Amino acid sequence: MNVLTAQTTGRATVQTVGRRLGHWVSMLLLLVASLATLLPATGAMASGGVAIPKQNWSFAGMFGTFDNAALKRGAQVAVQSCMTCHSIKYIKFDQLRQFGVSEQEVKTWAESQGRTKKDAMLSGMEAAAAKEAFGVVPPDLSLITKARKGYEDYVFGILTGYASAADVALAQRVMADGKVSGEEAKEVASQLQLDLRHPDKMGEVLKRIVAGENFNRYFPGHFFAMPAPLSDGAVVYSDGTENSRNQLARDVVTFLAWAAEPTQMERKSLGIKVLLYLFVLTIMLYAVKRRIWAKVH
Repeated sequence: MNVLTAQTTGRATVQTVGRRLGHWVSMLLLLVASLATLLPATGAMASGGVAIPKQNWSFAGMFGTFDNAALKRGAQVAVQSCMTCHSIKYIKFDQLRQFGVSEQEVKTWAESQGRTKKDAMLSGMEAAAAKEAFGVVPPDLSLITKARKGYEDYVFGILTGYASAADVALAQRVMADGKVSGEEAKEVASQLQLDLRHPDKMGEVLKRIVAGENFNRYFPGHFFAMPAPLSDGAVVYSDGTENSRNQLARDVVTFLAWAAEPTQMERKSLGIKVLLYLFVLTIMLYAVKRRIWAKVH
């Protein structure tokens, strides 16, 4: 009898420990899943192992929100600059009213592309003309912030990663004697994020920069058909915000992030509610479990 009692007690103890362990594992998994949405994304790498600078975006993270003023400015940049060549086909002009663009502005912007406010945001440039001009049809920008590694940081890097006039002048001085060496070579390598350990390859890149090709620090391969789409003062903001190239880039990337998922704020709100519901439900189920098993013991 004593042996049977000991075996029964042992099994009960093991079951109790197992139940408690399972409970704490479940709680831990729920906590990890919740915290994962709050962790910042790590910086992406461009070609040649070049790190794309991490940016702070107001809409990033579980509790991030879009700035309507930035969205409106970004939409203006997209229409007046990007849509010269690119389309944003999954968004209609009339949808821009969701964040404060006026009826008249929507109408004016749509007409600038030969469209009406009910039309999709399609570029006024025909695909055949674009291919003839650039060699390829410029990609649609509707999902561009989700289609590239690095997301918004990558797009911002592309828009701001072109060689400046000062960079070109420095490259010209470095290549004046045909040799990649000296302090100026180190300076241009640092500014353009080139690998000085391979002077021959770096020399070829500098020659192409001096020749006027479109160099970009963060684009794989560094050279592509699109010339720098933004420059200081390219778009004049009606709200008086500075219109430097970096500001234009930040605003248009914010808009493109919205265009990729216009319902992002609703999704986040629903997600927070679901997590809160699961948290409360877990506590309730744990309390019920304690009450039920208390009677057994």
